[in-house]
Parts: sequence; structure tokens; C-alpha cells
Amino acid sequence: MWPFRRRTEDRALWQVGDAYPGPATSSGVRVTPDSALRSAAVWSCVRILADTVSELPLHVYTETDRRQVDPPRALITPAAGTDLPDWLWQHMVSYLLRGNVMGVIADRMGPSRPSQIELVNPDRVTVQTSPDGTVWRLDGTEIDRAEMWHRRAFPMPGEQLGLSPIRYFANTVGLGLAVEEYGAGFFRHATTPAGLRTSDQTLTREQALDPHEMWKISRSGRRDTAVLGSGTKFQPISIAPDESQFIDTMRLNVQQIARIYAIPPELIGADSGNSMTYSNIESRDLSFLKYSLQPWLGRLERAMNTLVPREQFTKFNVNALLRADTLSRYQAHQIGLAAGFLALPEVRELEDRPPLPATATAPRQIGAVA
Repeated sequence: MWPFRRRTEDRALWQVGDAYPGPATSSGVRVTPDSALRSAAVWSCVRILADTVSELPLHVYTETDRRQVDPPRALITPAAGTDLPDWLWQHMVSYLLRGNVMGVIADRMGPSRPSQIELVNPDRVTVQTSPDGTVWRLDGTEIDRAEMWHRRAFPMPGEQLGLSPIRYFANTVGLGLAVEEYGAGFFRHATTPAGLRTSDQTLTREQALDPHEMWKISRSGRRDTAVLGSGTKFQPISIAPDESQFIDTMRLNVQQIARIYAIPPELIGADSGNSMTYSNIESRDLSFLKYSLQPWLGRLERAMNTLVPREQFTKFNVNALLRADTLSRYQAHQIGLAAGFLALPEVRELEDRPPLPATATAPRQIGAVA
């Protein structure tokens, strides 16, 4: 059953665990969020987004004066034995594969603000609707919705769950997996002999195996040389890679998966059709930040805002992604200091330098009058 089709009464919105085999695809391969990770393209897209987001610094600011403050406990150790980067990584993987993040609120700071959230595999959660309301179950046991942490990506009107990219693009992912299986089977069970050996002499059985037996050996996958008659001339047999259409299919499939996740194809080793120079590499990085990362950062910031007091908000520091060469950075810092929208401690933090001692004299700005 397609998980987000218009539902009737008492129809499950989410299937539980591996009991759901995934939608059948045109290629004949059933695709689930877990099996999709066997695709190198899917794995690369998920890894790049999850790694990049989880390693960005997350700061907490006050609403009134935009002053940075210490983060609460929920943003230091949001789950037992899990620090914030790992917790954010789990968020991104759930978003990218299943379109939903699910967790159990284990502790609270006051009546409404969670302070510890144990994330769970969304496949363990079942949501059902009926005229009497919506019922949430974890591993088949009903659970209070107020005890659940739920964030969704790609929300649709009238639906409580977000869209799963893997389930909606199951045909694309399934094609990639099927092509990989075909390629592996081609080399494992190849029926083309490695070459032909011919002779103008009649060979006895002692001199060569029976051609029929030799053909069976060639079909066994060991690609032995086939001896089909008389002769000593050897002719190798091979298939040109460009004649194997599955190679082009694999290349196109990688590009399609990169489009699904809005990843520049070059970042996952796909051919974008453009030659890369310093200029367009810089443009690509800005495009990656704007169109690939920023939507995910916005979702996570809105989620993290529920873990801090109301008068505070969270924001990722993306400066690390835009880090230029040393001279360009120092010139940008000088402009910020001169204009007054940057302070020396902020500059030192951006450069990963320790704070100056309280008695230290701030260095004179470039161009300042002695």
C-alpha cells in the first residue's frame, strides 16, 4: 500500500518495520529506506548532507539583543550517551530516507520544553486515523502523542506525516540497484569465453577437451579459453564498455538521485557536463549552501527552537562552509571590525583562537592612525 495515498477510516498511515516490504518497482526490485542505502549514490547524498549539517556549530541567541548565550542541556546531550552532532546526524538520516523524525521524550525542562529525546527508527511507529481521532503506536503499543517527538520533511496538506523521498522515488532507486545487480551478475556468470584458439591440425581428445565440455567450462564463470577446433592462433574476445548500455544507465541514475536530493552531481562523483574551475567551484559551493543545505538547516533550527526558552532562538554558523583563503578572511574581518558589526572576540572565535586575556590590549586595526 502506498503510504501517503488518500486514506479511509482506520487505515494505517505508516507501516511498521521490515514487515513493510517496500513498493514494487518497474525494475522488479523492492525498495525500502534501508535497502536504498545499498545504492552508492543514495549513500553519498545522505552522507554528505548528514555529515555537513551535523558538524556545523549551532549557537543560541537572545531574541531581544541577539546576544549569544550558553546552550541548554538539551543541546549538549540531547539523548543518553549521544552528543548533539550525532543526534543531528540521526535527524538528517531519518529526514532524508523516511521524511519523518520520531523520538520519545524522556525528560522535560518544565511542562512544555523537552530536555532529553531518545530518537527511534520511524519504521517502529504506526499512525492510524479514525472518526474517533488519531492513534500513535510504538512497536504496536499505543503511546500518548504528547510523549512523542515528531518532525517532518515535505509536509503535505491534510497529512500528519512527511513524504518519504525513497518511497516516492522508489522506481529511480530500484533501477539503480537493479543495474548494479545486473552488472555484478554479468561479470560473475559471463558466457563469453576469454578467447578462441584455432588450429589447422586435428586435435585428439588428449590434446584438447571436447568443445562441448569446454563451452560448459567457459559458461561456469571462470572465463577459461575456449578450444573449439584445430589451430594455435589465439583470438581474445571482449566487450567494449561503451557497448554495455548498463554503464550509461548507471551514470544517468546517479545524476537522477543527485537531483532528488538537490546535490551538485560532482560532489558524489557524477558527471555534470561542465569543466570545473576555481570560479565555478566557488559558485557550486554557494549553490550547495543555498539550495541543498539551507532548507534542512531551517527545518532543524525550527526544531531546535522548541528546546530553548521562548526568549531565545538557535542558528547554525555556516561561515565554516564559506571559508576563503587566509588573506580574504582577514580582509573581511577587518571590514567587519571597522564597520562595527564584528567584535574582536567574535573574530577570534571565527578563527578558532582562544579569547584574549582580560588585561591584553586589543591589536590596532589596519590603517588606524597611531
